[in-house]
Parts: sequence; C-alpha cells; structure tokens
Amino acid sequence: MNDWVLLLVIFVSVTSLFYLISKGVMRKKKTNERIKRFIPQAIAVTEVKEKQKNETFRKWIGSFAKVFSGIQFSQKTKKSLEQSGSSLKAEEFFVIRILSAVTVAGVLYVLGVPWFVSILSLWIGFIIPGIYITIKARKRIKLLSYQLVEALGTMSNSMRAGFSFVQTMQLIGKEMPDPIGPEFDRAVREIGMGIPMETVFQSLLERLPNKELEVVIQAILAQRKSGGNLAQLMDTMEDTIRGRIRILEELKTLTAQGKLSSWIITALPLVMGIYLYFVSPEYLEPMLTYPLGWFLLVTGTISLLIGWFLIQKIVRIEV
Repeated sequence: MNDWVLLLVIFVSVTSLFYLISKGVMRKKKTNERIKRFIPQAIAVTEVKEKQKNETFRKWIGSFAKVFSGIQFSQKTKKSLEQSGSSLKAEEFFVIRILSAVTVAGVLYVLGVPWFVSILSLWIGFIIPGIYITIKARKRIKLLSYQLVEALGTMSNSMRAGFSFVQTMQLIGKEMPDPIGPEFDRAVREIGMGIPMETVFQSLLERLPNKELEVVIQAILAQRKSGGNLAQLMDTMEDTIRGRIRILEELKTLTAQGKLSSWIITALPLVMGIYLYFVSPEYLEPMLTYPLGWFLLVTGTISLLIGWFLIQKIVRIEV
C-alpha cells in the first residue's frame, strides 16, 4: 500500500512540475511574440543579442577546433552538416560531440551512477549531436517539398512577367525562407561566378537530396537542351508535386496507426520491466539472476527489435 501511495505522490509531483514549467515557457513565448509584433525595434535588439551569443560560442568552439584541423573527417559528416543547414565545420562539430559526451558522463557520475555506466554514456553523449543533426537535416529536406510548390508558382509568374530564369532564382533566394531561399541564393552566386549550371544543380542536389527537387532540376536541364516554354513546364511540375504531396499526406494518415502501434508494442515491455523493477523487484529478480532469465531477456529483445523493424518496413511506403 505504501508503494502505491509513494508512486501516486511521485506521479502527481512530476506532473505538477511539468505543468508549471510548460506554463511558464508558453507564457514567456507569448510575451516575446507580442513584443516582436508591436515593437519592431525589439526584434532587431533580440537578433543582435542572439547573433553576439552565437558568435561568442562559435569563437570559443573554433579555438578548440584548431587542435583537430589536420584530421580528415568523413564525407558523411560534412554532408550531414550541409544538409542540416549548419554553418559548423567538421572539426567544430567534432568538438561539440566531445563536449556532449563529457557533459553526459559527468552529469551521470555526479548523480551517483556507477563509473562503468558513466563510461558507457560517453558513447551515448558522443552520438547525440549526430542524431540531432540527422533529424534536423531530414526535417529541412522534408520542408523543401512544401516550399517547392510555392517557389515554382512564383517562378512561373515571374517568367511570364519578363524575368529570366536566373532572375527568378534570385527572387526566390531573397524572398523565401530556409532551406530553399539560402540554397537558391547560393546557386545564383555560383552561376554568377561562371560555374556551369549543371554543376551548380548537382551541388544543390547533394546539399538537398529531395526527390521533388531532383525531378524539377532534371526537367529544367532537359528543357535547356531541347527548348520549350519554361513557364508552362513549371506550372506542370507544380501540379505534379502538389499531387505527390497530397498522396504522401494521405499515406501518412493511413499508416499513422501502424507507426503508433510499433512504438507502443516496442515500449510496453520496457515500461513493464522498469515498473516491476521498482514496484516488485523480488518478482523480477529471477529474470536478472538466472541464466534462463538472461536467455529469455536476450531472446525477447531480439524479437522486439525484429518486430519493430518489420512493422516499420510495412508502414513505410515509397511514392
């Protein structure tokens, strides 16, 4: 009975703390939004302060990164940084990964975690920045598909108004946000430096490996060789990409239940194991102390991972 009361108190305390923190964060966010909306000068001041903080942090990281300037990093790391839109160099990112590993291990050691677990956490802390960059790159590339529809419509209307193709790219680079705006602006600058357009577009695809963008670039390059109405071609590509996005959204809705089921099925045994470990450790003890229990744990873990990968493969439909 005392265990249930303790669990109830912990649950209420954690929930209340999370609510208070969330409420404070949302209140601060709304206040900043109102300040930015009604006081334009505050926007400039905030941006300057953030820029100064970023520059200070960048200089501090750069001073440590000089030690690793002679190391040859993998192309995968450099591509991930480019695809995520990060301005960090490979050696600067390596310093951040080292700091993350040391921080995670240090925090766990201070909390009283055994030393061998802290050493294992060095690897976990080292890969966390890489996971963050990968997720950021995926979101950025995914956002490009939605921006591309609007960009094609703008470019088509601009060319009908008498703009050249490079001028329309320059317009998109100035008017649209990241990722398509800065990337198109960079492409225009490379074209202005005399780099062939095929090479510029190939570099653009390496920085943004998006299927919709690849279709658009291939169509533009083919039109440059064969000729034709480029504005009409962009209208056609806009309709095609819009339809493709609509199909992807429908597939996402249809497979949402399967994806949620995979996470629930995978997390349920882990949650139950943690729950039994704290509530009734003597009940779980044979599973952790006998060879048969170890065998069942290993077999269950492997089966759980296989099931998760199979469900993910079923619900992941390529379009």
